[in-house]
Amino acid sequence: MNNAPKLSLKIRILIGIIAVPSLILTAMLISMFINQTPGEISFFEVVYALVGVFAMYIALTGKKFF
Repeated sequence: MNNAPKLSLKIRILIGIIAVPSLILTAMLISMFINQTPGEISFFEVVYALVGVFAMYIALTGKKFF
C-alpha cells in the first residue's frame, strides 16, 4: 500500500480555493488558443496558469512535494 504522508484536509481545501483564479485563467488561455489569438498571451499568464493547475493537483491528491 501507499503509506506516503499526505496534506491535511484543511490545507488541501485552502490550496484548492487559492488555485481557483488560476484555473479560470487557464480556461481563458485555452479559449484564446481555440480562437487563434495566442499573440495576446504573456509569459506570466502561462506560468500563473501552470502553477494553478499544479496547485489543484496537490489539493486533489494531497501529495507533499516539498
